[in-house]
This record gives sequence, C-alpha cells and structure tokens, in this order.
Amino acid sequence: MRILALLGVTLSLVGAQAGTDPKLLLIEQGLGGFADKDYAVAVENTLTEFESRTGIPLRPGDRGRCGLKLTSENGLGLATPKPLVRAVAAALIRRGFAPGAITLCDAKTGGLRQAGFLPPLSTQEPSFEGHPVMAWDSFASVWANEPQLRYENQVLPQRGSQDTPWGDGRVSVLPKTLIAEVDFWISLPVLSDSKSLGVHGAMAAASLGNMVNAERFLENPFNATKAAVEVCAIPSLAKRHVLIILSLERYQVLGGPSFDANWCRSEKTLLSSANPVIIDYIGLQKINAGRAAGGIETIYPEPPIFSAANAGEIRLGTCRPADITLVRVPAP
Repeated sequence: MRILALLGVTLSLVGAQAGTDPKLLLIEQGLGGFADKDYAVAVENTLTEFESRTGIPLRPGDRGRCGLKLTSENGLGLATPKPLVRAVAAALIRRGFAPGAITLCDAKTGGLRQAGFLPPLSTQEPSFEGHPVMAWDSFASVWANEPQLRYENQVLPQRGSQDTPWGDGRVSVLPKTLIAEVDFWISLPVLSDSKSLGVHGAMAAASLGNMVNAERFLENPFNATKAAVEVCAIPSLAKRHVLIILSLERYQVLGGPSFDANWCRSEKTLLSSANPVIIDYIGLQKINAGRAAGGIETIYPEPPIFSAANAGEIRLGTCRPADITLVRVPAP
C-alpha cells in the first residue's frame, strides 16, 4: 500500500520554494533494489530533494564533521543496512566532507561489532570503510562527569543489572559527539514494534537508542515514553538532528525490538523527514498492516508516544496528515 493512500495527503511532485519547514516535509523515495547502486541513486535523490525544498545545505560547517546515527542493537538481524550507510556517506563526501569526518555511531560496542560496523577484534582500528566508528558506551564513564550530558530519571535499572561506572543508576549519559562535535547528524533507524513504545523507530533511535543506561526504561511503557520524548526534545541534541532516513528493506511487525525473522517484512522504499513523529506514525501503519495480514491483533489504541510528542512545551513534529507535504520520488 502506498504511503499516499495511508496518509491521505496531497501528492507533490513539482518543486516547492526553498524554505519549506523541514518538519512538514516527508519524502517517499522508491528503491530499484537493495544493492549499493540502488541505494546510491535513491539517497542522492533524497538529499537533493531535501536540500532544495528546505534550503538546508548538508555541507561542512564550522566543525567540519557530521554523524550518522546507526541502529545496531540486534546485530546483523535488524540493523541499518550497510548499502544505505555507504550511500549516505558517499553523498556527504560529494558535498565536501572528508571520509574521516563522517562518524558512524550507536550506543553499544557489542551491537556495532555484531552488525559488522566494528572489526571483530577490539585491538583493530574502530572504523568502517574509512569512517570512524564510535560506541557511546566506550565514552560514557567520562562523559557522565559533564552535567549537560546527564539525563536523570528516578527509574532504576533492573535488579541484577551491572552497576553504572558513574555510580548512579538513575542517570543515563547523552552522546557528547552529537551534541558538541558535529555540524549535524543524520539518523538511520530501523523499524519494529515495541512493548514499551508501541513503535521502535525514529524517536526510539534518537533517544533510548542514543544514550547509555537506557535499558531501565524498556519494561515500563509510561517511563519509556516519557524518557524518549524528553530526550528527543533536548535542545542541544535536537538542534543538530537534521534528517531521518528510514529504509524499509527489513522491518519487523511483531516481537520487536528483538529480532525475529519470521515477522520481518520488506518494501523497496526510503522514508525521509526531519520529523521523527511522522516517520513513526507511518511505521505504525506498516506494522499494523503486517499484523493484520498475519492474522495478529493490531496495535490499538494509538501508542501514547504520539500525543506525548506534542504535549505542553514539547513539539517534536506533527503526525496530522493534513499538515504534511508528501514528495514522492519513484525508483529510477
């Protein structure tokens, strides 16, 4: 089913004036396949469309560095596709970044290693095809000493969990690299259902999947939602989060975010926006469609993270279809 039909929004195929609010823009880019060459063309089309419509250049600034936030917590099973990473990195190199200035990152060393983004031996250079790779858990004990990098919440880790090196289990550590050391960062999440959030996608990747000692939230939907939304809204982290690119090459409709191949589905589509809420809203429709096709109960009512994402002073982005400009770019 096309995203257009799911959202019921007006299709836009012609250029709008530069300056479109990036959180009101959604780009649906078709993929010819899942090979490197297919991703290369699709990603370049997506980034060009995003830059031309928003007026936001994805080029080096004062820091000369950018970050690509991966999702690798389930190893090879449900991770950011490598052809997507290569395509985004190559497009950014064409825009002026040096290969060594494009940092690939995620929260856990183990996940990055199992997914093949870190070499098998810890003694080897932490890099992937010429790009440095950073795992936040390698730096958290030092970063925890900086007050602006501490996210405090009264939820404690589960009994039996390893003690945090900084001595307070109620503290999670935010990624200094994405807050203070890059011009911008792009998130490349994967999509699955989630017991705690309903949808484990763009908002989860930018929050719970982007800090150390976040596992403590996953067994409690209320606390997980609160933490995810609050972290996504932290100004120092959010202001450099310029774009989300979600590949539907492999997404999971049941049993997530832990990997279960039996419930994975696939579509030749990239979804891109600066708005994590609309990405996850479409993800919910995809998950429910997959569940319905498999005779499984759908996720209903709508998970509370969607209302919490725009409550009080927090405004992560609308998921009202009437607010969104959809740009559909067919596969080459």
